[in-house]
Amino acid sequence: MQWRFILPLPPSINHQYTERDGRWVLSREAWHYKTHLRKAFKKLKAFGKLQIKQLDTVSSLFTEFGSPNSELSTQDEIFLRLRLEFFFKTAHRRDLDNGLKIVQDLVCEALSVDDKNVVAVELIKRVDPQNPRLEVTISALPCWDFSQPMLQTSSALDLRPFVPPLKLKQSKPSKRTFNLAKWLAEKDDEGLMQS
Repeated sequence: MQWRFILPLPPSINHQYTERDGRWVLSREAWHYKTHLRKAFKKLKAFGKLQIKQLDTVSSLFTEFGSPNSELSTQDEIFLRLRLEFFFKTAHRRDLDNGLKIVQDLVCEALSVDDKNVVAVELIKRVDPQNPRLEVTISALPCWDFSQPMLQTSSALDLRPFVPPLKLKQSKPSKRTFNLAKWLAEKDDEGLMQS
């Protein structure tokens, strides 16, 4: 099964969060984007334009659409492949991956699938100065082999040995509280030693 959406360009990751009262929260721009697209997805569902079943099993989804399901009887998860095609005003407008997370979260929420089940992502940058947009294609996969490596055309250079494990910081002592009795005892001990 496959779904396709045309969305407005999301805010860049650099504009998705702001600091408020010492905490990082969604920016006004990101909140606006997410809120309106959530409403749009709800309307699509309400009008039957976005057919999503609450699945008892994943195999029921693929059986309905004629896909083979011999391996699906034991599987209880659905896996997704995302293709995000960004159409920017210029090629140098912004980084390609800056809009991935907010869109991934939104479409997975709309399809009632946990975004941890996204197993493949393809990002493409295009230029369309007259019509900037994001075209999203989501494909439901009947199965995914986590042990199968991607096809390799040449041997990869392994840089893992050059990045040592991060040493854990020693935990900071909890906030110090003033203990008057202890302080008086220390002062009394200091007074006794001085005399």
